[in-house]
Amino acid sequence: MIQHKWLAAEQKGAVVLVHGTGEHYGRYEHVAAYLNERGWSVFTGDLPGWGRAPGRKGHIKAFEEYLEAVDEWRRAAREAAGDGHPIYILGHSLGGLIATRYIQCYEQSKQEFAGLILTSPCLALKLAVPPWKVKLAHWLDSVWPTLAMPNGITPDMVSRDPVVQAAYQSDPLNYAKVSVRWFQELHRAMDQAWKDRERIIVPVLVLQAGDDSLIDPDAIERFAAGIHSEVEYHRWNGLRHEVLNEPEKEQVMFQVEAWMNRQAP
Repeated sequence: MIQHKWLAAEQKGAVVLVHGTGEHYGRYEHVAAYLNERGWSVFTGDLPGWGRAPGRKGHIKAFEEYLEAVDEWRRAAREAAGDGHPIYILGHSLGGLIATRYIQCYEQSKQEFAGLILTSPCLALKLAVPPWKVKLAHWLDSVWPTLAMPNGITPDMVSRDPVVQAAYQSDPLNYAKVSVRWFQELHRAMDQAWKDRERIIVPVLVLQAGDDSLIDPDAIERFAAGIHSEVEYHRWNGLRHEVLNEPEKEQVMFQVEAWMNRQAP
Protein backbone atom coordinates (compact mmCIF):
# COMPACT_ATOMS: atom_id res chain seq x y z
CA MET A 1 0.00 0.00 0.00
CA ILE A 2 1.37 3.41 -1.00
CA GLN A 3 1.10 5.99 1.78
CA HIS A 4 2.25 9.59 1.88
CA LYS A 5 2.05 12.48 4.29
CA TRP A 6 2.60 16.21 4.15
CA LEU A 7 3.10 17.51 7.70
CA ALA A 8 2.29 21.02 8.92
CA ALA A 9 4.98 22.78 10.95
CA GLU A 10 2.46 23.80 13.60
CA GLN A 11 -0.34 21.28 13.43
CA LYS A 12 -3.89 22.03 14.49
CA GLY A 13 -5.46 19.00 12.78
CA ALA A 14 -5.21 16.57 9.89
CA VAL A 15 -6.92 15.76 6.60
CA VAL A 16 -7.17 12.31 5.00
CA LEU A 17 -7.21 12.96 1.24
CA VAL A 18 -8.58 10.42 -1.27
CA HIS A 19 -7.82 10.93 -4.98
CA GLY A 20 -9.99 10.11 -7.99
CA THR A 21 -10.12 7.70 -10.92
CA GLY A 22 -6.94 7.07 -12.87
CA GLU A 23 -4.80 9.57 -10.95
CA HIS A 24 -2.49 9.62 -7.92
CA TYR A 25 -1.87 11.58 -4.73
CA GLY A 26 0.90 13.70 -6.29
CA ARG A 27 -1.67 15.76 -8.17
CA TYR A 28 -2.77 17.22 -4.80
CA GLU A 29 0.58 18.59 -3.68
CA HIS A 30 -0.69 22.16 -4.09
CA VAL A 31 -3.73 21.37 -1.94
CA ALA A 32 -1.50 19.90 0.76
CA ALA A 33 0.80 22.95 0.62
CA TYR A 34 -2.18 25.28 1.09
CA LEU A 35 -3.45 23.27 4.07
CA ASN A 36 0.02 22.81 5.60
CA GLU A 37 0.53 26.58 5.67
CA ARG A 38 -2.65 26.85 7.71
CA GLY A 39 -1.83 24.13 10.21
CA TRP A 40 -3.39 21.05 8.61
CA SER A 41 -1.28 17.95 7.97
CA VAL A 42 -2.39 15.81 5.01
CA PHE A 43 -2.36 12.00 4.90
CA THR A 44 -2.97 10.20 1.65
CA GLY A 45 -1.59 7.63 -0.77
CA ASP A 46 -2.21 5.91 -4.09
CA LEU A 47 -5.36 3.80 -4.16
CA PRO A 48 -5.09 0.16 -5.28
CA GLY A 49 -4.66 0.00 -9.06
CA TRP A 50 -3.59 3.62 -9.45
CA GLY A 51 -0.36 5.60 -9.42
CA ARG A 52 2.52 3.76 -7.79
CA ALA A 53 0.30 1.23 -6.00
CA PRO A 54 1.08 -2.43 -6.73
CA GLY A 55 -1.25 -4.71 -8.63
CA ARG A 56 -3.07 -4.60 -11.95
CA LYS A 57 -3.68 -1.05 -13.14
CA GLY A 58 -7.28 0.17 -13.16
CA HIS A 59 -8.53 -2.98 -11.46
CA ILE A 60 -9.88 -4.04 -8.07
CA LYS A 61 -11.47 -7.29 -6.99
CA ALA A 62 -13.78 -5.53 -4.54
CA PHE A 63 -14.56 -1.93 -3.53
CA GLU A 64 -13.56 -2.86 0.01
CA GLU A 65 -9.92 -2.65 -1.10
CA TYR A 66 -10.31 1.12 -1.34
CA LEU A 67 -11.87 1.36 2.13
CA GLU A 68 -9.03 -0.67 3.63
CA ALA A 69 -6.49 1.73 2.12
CA VAL A 70 -8.33 4.74 3.54
CA ASP A 71 -8.46 3.06 6.95
CA GLU A 72 -4.65 2.85 6.95
CA TRP A 73 -4.39 6.55 6.14
CA ARG A 74 -6.96 7.34 8.84
CA ARG A 75 -4.93 5.47 11.46
CA ALA A 76 -1.77 7.32 10.43
CA ALA A 77 -3.60 10.66 10.63
CA ARG A 78 -4.99 9.94 14.08
CA GLU A 79 -1.61 8.81 15.40
CA ALA A 80 0.06 11.99 14.14
CA ALA A 81 -2.73 14.37 15.13
CA GLY A 82 -3.23 12.96 18.60
CA ASP A 83 -6.50 12.91 20.51
CA GLY A 84 -6.68 16.67 20.91
CA HIS A 85 -6.86 17.62 17.22
CA PRO A 86 -9.67 17.09 14.67
CA ILE A 87 -9.26 15.07 11.49
CA TYR A 88 -11.34 15.36 8.32
CA ILE A 89 -11.70 13.19 5.25
CA LEU A 90 -11.65 14.83 1.82
CA GLY A 91 -12.48 12.85 -1.31
CA HIS A 92 -12.55 13.94 -4.95
CA SER A 93 -14.70 12.18 -7.58
CA LEU A 94 -14.10 8.43 -7.06
CA GLY A 95 -12.39 9.49 -3.84
CA GLY A 96 -15.63 11.21 -2.83
CA LEU A 97 -17.53 7.97 -3.27
CA ILE A 98 -14.85 6.10 -1.32
CA ALA A 99 -14.91 8.65 1.50
CA THR A 100 -18.71 8.46 1.61
CA ARG A 101 -18.71 4.67 1.78
CA TYR A 102 -15.99 4.74 4.43
CA ILE A 103 -18.09 7.02 6.64
CA GLN A 104 -21.13 4.82 6.03
CA CYS A 105 -19.39 1.48 6.63
CA TYR A 106 -16.70 2.03 9.26
CA GLU A 107 -18.23 2.65 12.66
CA GLN A 108 -15.09 4.21 14.15
CA SER A 109 -15.18 6.91 11.48
CA LYS A 110 -18.22 8.45 13.17
CA GLN A 111 -16.09 9.20 16.22
CA GLU A 112 -12.81 9.84 14.41
CA PHE A 113 -13.79 12.36 11.76
CA ALA A 114 -14.96 15.89 12.47
CA GLY A 115 -16.43 16.10 8.96
CA LEU A 116 -16.67 14.77 5.40
CA ILE A 117 -15.60 16.95 2.45
CA LEU A 118 -16.65 15.96 -1.08
CA THR A 119 -15.53 17.61 -4.32
CA SER A 120 -17.51 16.55 -7.40
CA PRO A 121 -18.16 13.16 -5.77
CA CYS A 122 -18.78 10.16 -8.01
CA LEU A 123 -22.29 9.45 -6.74
CA ALA A 124 -24.15 9.85 -10.05
CA LEU A 125 -22.63 9.79 -13.53
CA LYS A 126 -23.58 12.53 -16.00
CA LEU A 127 -24.08 10.19 -18.95
CA ALA A 128 -26.42 7.26 -18.53
CA VAL A 129 -24.88 3.89 -19.35
CA PRO A 130 -26.81 2.15 -22.19
CA PRO A 131 -28.72 -0.97 -21.03
CA TRP A 132 -26.82 -3.18 -23.47
CA LYS A 133 -23.51 -2.05 -22.00
CA VAL A 134 -24.76 -2.78 -18.48
CA LYS A 135 -25.74 -6.31 -19.53
CA LEU A 136 -22.45 -6.88 -21.31
CA ALA A 137 -20.46 -5.68 -18.29
CA HIS A 138 -22.48 -7.98 -16.02
CA TRP A 139 -21.66 -10.97 -18.23
CA LEU A 140 -18.00 -10.04 -18.62
CA ASP A 141 -17.66 -9.60 -14.86
CA SER A 142 -18.05 -13.36 -14.43
CA VAL A 143 -15.92 -14.47 -17.40
CA TRP A 144 -13.29 -11.75 -17.91
CA PRO A 145 -13.32 -9.30 -14.95
CA THR A 146 -9.87 -7.88 -15.72
CA LEU A 147 -10.75 -6.78 -19.26
CA ALA A 148 -9.68 -3.14 -19.49
CA MET A 149 -11.54 -0.36 -21.27
CA PRO A 150 -10.95 3.41 -21.62
CA ASN A 151 -12.35 5.48 -18.75
CA GLY A 152 -13.45 8.22 -21.16
CA ILE A 153 -11.85 11.07 -19.20
CA THR A 154 -10.12 13.68 -21.36
CA PRO A 155 -7.93 16.58 -20.13
CA ASP A 156 -10.48 19.23 -21.12
CA MET A 157 -13.06 17.55 -18.86
CA VAL A 158 -11.00 17.98 -15.70
CA SER A 159 -10.13 21.69 -15.92
CA ARG A 160 -10.33 24.86 -18.00
CA ASP A 161 -6.68 25.59 -17.19
CA PRO A 162 -4.47 24.66 -20.19
CA VAL A 163 -1.48 24.08 -17.88
CA VAL A 164 -3.48 21.54 -15.86
CA GLN A 165 -4.71 19.90 -19.06
CA ALA A 166 -1.18 19.53 -20.44
CA ALA A 167 0.12 18.13 -17.15
CA TYR A 168 -2.78 15.68 -16.96
CA GLN A 169 -2.09 14.47 -20.49
CA SER A 170 1.66 13.99 -19.99
CA ASP A 171 1.61 12.57 -16.45
CA PRO A 172 3.08 9.03 -16.63
CA LEU A 173 1.32 8.05 -13.40
CA ASN A 174 -2.15 8.75 -14.78
CA TYR A 175 -3.85 5.65 -16.18
CA ALA A 176 -6.72 5.96 -18.64
CA LYS A 177 -8.36 2.53 -18.42
CA VAL A 178 -10.57 0.65 -15.96
CA SER A 179 -11.47 -3.01 -15.72
CA VAL A 180 -14.91 -4.56 -16.08
CA ARG A 181 -14.85 -5.53 -12.38
CA TRP A 182 -13.96 -1.95 -11.44
CA PHE A 183 -16.94 -0.72 -13.47
CA GLN A 184 -19.27 -3.16 -11.70
CA GLU A 185 -17.92 -2.38 -8.25
CA LEU A 186 -18.23 1.36 -8.91
CA HIS A 187 -21.92 1.07 -9.72
CA ARG A 188 -22.62 -1.23 -6.81
CA ALA A 189 -20.91 1.24 -4.46
CA MET A 190 -22.83 4.21 -5.90
CA ASP A 191 -26.16 2.41 -5.49
CA GLN A 192 -25.37 1.48 -1.90
CA ALA A 193 -24.19 5.00 -1.05
CA TRP A 194 -27.63 6.34 -1.95
CA LYS A 195 -29.38 3.66 0.11
CA ASP A 196 -27.19 4.36 3.16
CA ARG A 197 -27.45 8.15 3.27
CA GLU A 198 -28.97 8.02 6.78
CA ARG A 199 -25.73 6.43 8.04
CA ILE A 200 -23.84 9.68 7.44
CA ILE A 201 -23.96 11.43 10.81
CA VAL A 202 -20.91 13.70 10.56
CA PRO A 203 -21.07 17.25 9.12
CA VAL A 204 -20.68 17.31 5.33
CA LEU A 205 -19.34 19.89 2.89
CA VAL A 206 -20.09 19.30 -0.81
CA LEU A 207 -18.34 21.37 -3.49
CA GLN A 208 -19.72 20.40 -6.88
CA ALA A 209 -18.51 21.61 -10.26
CA GLY A 210 -21.35 23.30 -12.14
CA ASP A 211 -19.92 22.56 -15.60
CA ASP A 212 -19.15 18.91 -14.86
CA SER A 213 -19.28 16.57 -17.84
CA LEU A 214 -18.59 13.49 -15.70
CA ILE A 215 -20.82 13.89 -12.64
CA ASP A 216 -24.47 15.04 -12.54
CA PRO A 217 -24.62 18.21 -10.37
CA ASP A 218 -28.40 17.98 -9.92
CA ALA A 219 -28.11 14.43 -8.60
CA ILE A 220 -25.35 15.42 -6.20
CA GLU A 221 -27.55 18.20 -4.85
CA ARG A 222 -30.34 15.66 -4.29
CA PHE A 223 -27.91 13.33 -2.55
CA ALA A 224 -26.80 16.13 -0.24
CA ALA A 225 -30.40 17.08 0.52
CA GLY A 226 -31.12 13.52 1.66
CA ILE A 227 -28.35 13.41 4.27
CA HIS A 228 -29.70 13.74 7.80
CA SER A 229 -26.65 15.41 9.34
CA GLU A 230 -25.53 19.02 8.88
CA VAL A 231 -24.80 19.60 5.18
CA GLU A 232 -23.38 22.57 3.30
CA TYR A 233 -23.72 22.31 -0.49
CA HIS A 234 -22.14 24.64 -3.04
CA ARG A 235 -22.34 24.44 -6.82
CA TRP A 236 -19.44 26.25 -8.46
CA ASN A 237 -21.01 27.43 -11.70
CA GLY A 238 -18.70 27.39 -14.70
CA LEU A 239 -16.10 25.16 -13.06
CA ARG A 240 -15.23 21.79 -14.54
CA HIS A 241 -14.85 18.48 -12.74
CA GLU A 242 -11.65 19.10 -10.74
CA VAL A 243 -12.62 22.15 -8.71
CA LEU A 244 -9.28 21.94 -6.88
CA ASN A 245 -7.47 22.32 -10.21
CA GLU A 246 -9.50 25.13 -11.76
CA PRO A 247 -8.32 28.77 -12.02
CA GLU A 248 -10.55 29.44 -8.98
CA LYS A 249 -8.83 26.76 -6.89
CA GLU A 250 -7.62 29.24 -4.26
CA GLN A 251 -11.22 30.25 -3.58
CA VAL A 252 -12.29 26.61 -3.37
CA MET A 253 -9.48 25.74 -0.96
CA PHE A 254 -10.29 28.80 1.14
CA GLN A 255 -13.87 27.55 1.44
CA VAL A 256 -12.68 24.09 2.49
CA GLU A 257 -10.35 25.44 5.17
CA ALA A 258 -12.88 27.96 6.48
CA TRP A 259 -15.48 25.20 6.82
CA MET A 260 -13.04 22.96 8.71
CA ASN A 261 -12.24 25.78 11.12
CA ARG A 262 -15.95 26.28 11.80
CA GLN A 263 -16.52 22.57 12.42
CA ALA A 264 -13.43 21.96 14.54
CA PRO A 265 -14.35 21.21 18.16
